[in-house]
Amino acid sequence: MAIDPFAEAEVRYNSLVEERRIGSLQPRAFRVAVRDLAVLDSEGRRWMLGPEDGIWYRRENERWLQADPPRRLVCPSCGHHNLGRHSFCVECGHRLNR
Repeated sequence: MAIDPFAEAEVRYNSLVEERRIGSLQPRAFRVAVRDLAVLDSEGRRWMLGPEDGIWYRRENERWLQADPPRRLVCPSCGHHNLGRHSFCVECGHRLNR
Protein backbone atom coordinates (compact mmCIF):
# COMPACT_ATOMS: atom_id res chain seq x y z
CA MET A 1 0.00 0.00 0.00
CA ALA A 2 1.29 3.48 -0.84
CA ILE A 3 2.28 5.79 2.02
CA ASP A 4 1.86 9.55 2.27
CA PRO A 5 5.45 10.67 3.01
CA PHE A 6 4.25 13.85 4.72
CA ALA A 7 1.94 11.96 7.09
CA GLU A 8 4.66 9.39 7.76
CA ALA A 9 7.13 12.17 8.64
CA GLU A 10 4.58 13.78 10.98
CA VAL A 11 4.03 10.50 12.83
CA ARG A 12 7.78 10.00 13.23
CA TYR A 13 8.21 13.65 14.32
CA ASN A 14 5.62 13.20 17.08
CA SER A 15 7.47 10.09 18.24
CA LEU A 16 10.76 12.02 18.34
CA VAL A 17 9.13 14.84 20.32
CA GLU A 18 7.97 12.29 22.90
CA GLU A 19 11.45 10.72 23.08
CA ARG A 20 12.95 14.16 23.68
CA ARG A 21 10.30 14.97 26.30
CA ILE A 22 11.04 11.89 28.38
CA GLY A 23 14.79 12.43 28.04
CA SER A 24 15.73 9.44 25.93
CA LEU A 25 16.83 11.69 23.05
CA GLN A 26 19.30 14.52 23.46
CA PRO A 27 18.53 17.92 21.81
CA ARG A 28 21.26 17.63 19.15
CA ALA A 29 20.21 14.08 18.23
CA PHE A 30 16.60 15.27 18.07
CA ARG A 31 17.46 18.05 15.59
CA VAL A 32 19.47 15.63 13.42
CA ALA A 33 16.63 13.09 13.45
CA VAL A 34 14.06 15.76 12.50
CA ARG A 35 16.31 16.95 9.67
CA ASP A 36 16.41 13.37 8.37
CA LEU A 37 12.60 13.46 8.01
CA ALA A 38 12.90 15.76 4.97
CA VAL A 39 10.55 14.94 2.09
CA LEU A 40 11.00 15.58 -1.64
CA ASP A 41 7.71 16.22 -3.42
CA SER A 42 6.85 15.16 -6.96
CA GLU A 43 8.26 18.45 -8.28
CA GLY A 44 11.62 17.94 -6.57
CA ARG A 45 11.04 20.55 -3.84
CA ARG A 46 12.45 19.81 -0.39
CA TRP A 47 10.17 19.98 2.65
CA MET A 48 11.09 19.86 6.33
CA LEU A 49 9.30 19.99 9.65
CA GLY A 50 10.54 22.74 11.94
CA PRO A 51 12.30 21.05 14.88
CA GLU A 52 10.75 23.29 17.52
CA ASP A 53 7.30 23.92 16.05
CA GLY A 54 6.44 20.89 13.88
CA ILE A 55 5.33 23.21 11.05
CA TRP A 56 6.11 22.35 7.43
CA TYR A 57 8.64 24.49 5.54
CA ARG A 58 9.50 24.35 1.83
CA ARG A 59 12.94 25.20 0.44
CA GLU A 60 12.63 27.85 -2.24
CA ASN A 61 15.31 30.18 -3.65
CA GLU A 62 17.80 29.35 -0.89
CA ARG A 63 15.22 30.12 1.84
CA TRP A 64 12.86 28.07 3.98
CA LEU A 65 9.26 29.26 3.65
CA GLN A 66 6.38 28.10 5.81
CA ALA A 67 3.91 26.28 3.55
CA ASP A 68 1.30 23.54 3.52
CA PRO A 69 2.59 20.37 1.84
CA PRO A 70 0.89 19.05 -1.29
CA ARG A 71 -1.34 16.45 0.31
CA ARG A 72 -2.39 13.39 -1.55
CA LEU A 73 -5.36 11.31 -0.54
CA VAL A 74 -4.29 7.69 -0.28
CA CYS A 75 -7.01 5.24 -1.23
CA PRO A 76 -7.71 2.87 1.67
CA SER A 77 -8.72 0.18 -0.79
CA CYS A 78 -5.86 0.09 -3.32
CA GLY A 79 -3.25 2.53 -1.96
CA HIS A 80 -3.26 4.81 -5.00
CA HIS A 81 -2.27 8.44 -4.36
CA ASN A 82 -5.02 10.77 -5.57
CA LEU A 83 -5.06 14.54 -5.90
CA GLY A 84 -6.76 16.40 -3.07
CA ARG A 85 -9.61 17.52 -5.31
CA HIS A 86 -10.81 13.94 -5.94
CA SER A 87 -13.64 12.40 -3.92
CA PHE A 88 -13.21 8.93 -5.42
CA CYS A 89 -10.05 6.98 -6.26
CA VAL A 90 -9.15 7.36 -9.93
CA GLU A 91 -7.68 3.85 -9.85
CA CYS A 92 -10.43 1.74 -8.25
CA GLY A 93 -13.37 4.12 -7.65
CA HIS A 94 -13.42 3.70 -3.83
CA ARG A 95 -14.69 6.73 -1.87
CA LEU A 96 -11.74 8.66 -0.39
CA ASN A 97 -11.56 9.63 3.28
CA ARG A 98 -11.09 13.35 3.92
